[in-house]
Amino acid sequence: MGDFLRSAYKVLKIEGCPLTAQQITEKARETGLLQTSGQTPAQTMKAKLSVDILKNGTRSVFKRSEKGRFALREWEAVSEHVADRFQKALFDEDIVVFPAELRKAFIPLIGLYDGQLDSQTLLAECYPMRRRLAEDNPSVIQLVSVFVVRHGTKYLTYKRTKRLPESRLHGFYSIAFGGHLNSDDVLHMFNIFDPEQSQAWLIRELDEELRLDRRTNRITSFTYLGLLYDDSQPVSRQHLGLVYEVVLASDQYGIGERGFLIDSRFETLDEIRKRIDDFENWSALLVQYEARKCANY
Repeated sequence: MGDFLRSAYKVLKIEGCPLTAQQITEKARETGLLQTSGQTPAQTMKAKLSVDILKNGTRSVFKRSEKGRFALREWEAVSEHVADRFQKALFDEDIVVFPAELRKAFIPLIGLYDGQLDSQTLLAECYPMRRRLAEDNPSVIQLVSVFVVRHGTKYLTYKRTKRLPESRLHGFYSIAFGGHLNSDDVLHMFNIFDPEQSQAWLIRELDEELRLDRRTNRITSFTYLGLLYDDSQPVSRQHLGLVYEVVLASDQYGIGERGFLIDSRFETLDEIRKRIDDFENWSALLVQYEARKCANY
């Protein structure tokens, strides 16, 4: 951490409230925490803080409390403001897609398909596309990872906030973590259907949303379940989920995307089914699948 970021942390820690880059810089110089000969130190401070948040995301010790104001991430009572360019950056990534006309060849039903799959043929049909283009192109289907996290007989659920770009999910609960798959990794490095080859990489994908202390809570089981598809909503028709079940040794965890995912908790299937209308459509299908699986044991 450089001089600007170090002094910003100390100033915010002392003041105990969000400040603008100008206020942080002035207080840092007044107290001798920052010495600089630059002509525009406040602009430098703003740039340093912005780059740190953009580069490190939830790993940054800083966050925005509102446009132009910065706070410490450790202040959980202060909600996080997401800059517009962060939202745009999400749609400028290259994701994995395949022709929508081929969907029935790989998943012949609505829900979670755990039957035989020619995974090599599916991957051969995949190619990269800029996410913002794929979202407006119904002729392609986007591949996304879906992680169902369980401890014993309870499943980890959470609520999605309006800070996430997928507006159809705002305010709904979910039983699944995950997101779009990076095209470079999937198309050139990992076979996502081969647990031995891809498990470590997929766990890193899960780590973006769910933080697990490997010393106190290890993953006891990581299993590929199948492909999830639903055509009940226009957006759902454009996504195909690769579903994995992650079983934890304990119920200890941390949310990696604070402010994006809230009200997380472990719940039994019965508890979830009593309020199933609170959950988005994919989660409802996953709950049905898990219930059938439990009934067959």
